[in-house]
Amino acid sequence: MTFESFVTSPSPLVQIFNGPFTVLSTTGTNLPCELWAVNFNATTGQYLSSSFNSDIPVGLFVVQQASYQNWVKAGTCGTISEAIAGQLITTSYNINPVAIPSSGTWTIVIVNSSNARNADGYLAAYLTTVPYSVTQPLTGTITMTTTTTSTASAVLSSRPVPGFPASSIILGIMAGLIAIIMLRRRNQG
Repeated sequence: MTFESFVTSPSPLVQIFNGPFTVLSTTGTNLPCELWAVNFNATTGQYLSSSFNSDIPVGLFVVQQASYQNWVKAGTCGTISEAIAGQLITTSYNINPVAIPSSGTWTIVIVNSSNARNADGYLAAYLTTVPYSVTQPLTGTITMTTTTTSTASAVLSSRPVPGFPASSIILGIMAGLIAIIMLRRRNQG
């Protein structure tokens, strides 16, 4: 299973995770769910952007590590109310972007409640000091675009990006192209 991810950022990215994941099923256990997690350190004012796809519906949460540890100790599947971002049951979700409210260790948690199937998918997650976006169509390969100057990146897809109207994407691309033209003119003059 392959996925495609595009990342555009006007400031350096800090990669949290970019790769496949597997969350085991609850088959043969008395657990209500299985959890897969990746921890990261962040400071107040940084932004998290993430994109993921899964072959079966799962939950995704971004919580402080202490909350995640409490879930593990209690044997629960967590609550969305403790998350700064998340989605309960989905096969595809983008976090574009969310501000980290306090410095410390944070955790991206993927929750599989299936008692029949492991959840296999792909997660890309990054931090930066300037908001940026990650979009991830359902198939393809990983493509990263990062730069420390103004950039524009077009997602070439026949379907719209979930949660973003086509007009917003077009306006974003146009704004990026204008910024590039202005930057080139300034560098030439």
